[in-house]
Amino acid sequence: MKDIKKYLFKIIPYYSHLGFEIEKIEGGEAIFKMEIKEELTQNGTIHGGALASMIDSSCACAALSLIYPESYVTTIDLQVQYLRPASKGTLTARAKCNKSGKNIFFSESRIYDENDELICTGTSQLLRIEIE
Repeated sequence: MKDIKKYLFKIIPYYSHLGFEIEKIEGGEAIFKMEIKEELTQNGTIHGGALASMIDSSCACAALSLIYPESYVTTIDLQVQYLRPASKGTLTARAKCNKSGKNIFFSESRIYDENDELICTGTSQLLRIEIE
C-alpha cells in the first residue's frame, strides 16, 4: 500500500491540497480521511466540490487497488448525492469497487462525519488505462 500511496500523491498533488489522508487501498476497497478546513467551506459548511472530489478519489482508488501497478483508472461518470451538511471535524470516505470488468469498473463511496452520520454518497464508473 505504501508504494501506491506514494505514487498517487506524486501524480495527484490535488490530494495534498485537499488534505486527504489515505488509510487503506487494497482488495477493491479504499478509506480516505479529510479534515474540514476553512478554505474548503462555503458559508460555513464543507463545499460540495470537496465532497465530490473525495467520492471520486476514493472510488477510483478502490478500483485502482485491483489493477495497480500495471494499469491506472480515470473517471468516466460520477454521481454524487449530498445528504446533510458538515461544518467541522474529520470526514471518512469508505469506498469499494463493486464490479471490475476488463476495461470498466463500478465503484461506490460513502462519506461519514465524526459522529458516523452519513453525509454524502456517490457512485462512479472508471476506465482502465495502461501505465506505460
